[in-house]
Amino acid sequence: MNKKPNILLEVAALSMRLSAKYLQPHSSKYSPQKFTQSQLLTCLILRAYLKTTYRGLIEFLEASSELRRVLQLKRL
Repeated sequence: MNKKPNILLEVAALSMRLSAKYLQPHSSKYSPQKFTQSQLLTCLILRAYLKTTYRGLIEFLEASSELRRVLQLKRL
């Protein structure tokens, strides 16, 4: 059986890979460093891709463990 790839996971993985290549992990050494710049940018890209609000994206991430794994999120 051929498994159809999840386009949302592919978008997230591509965003993480490219942003990690071009962005510093954190904006400042004094920032709380809860999330990396790559994770934040990928969340913004997913929010635009899904055409949802920030709260809608949080609900989506809470429901999708696979997407949290791709984003390397340990907490929301």
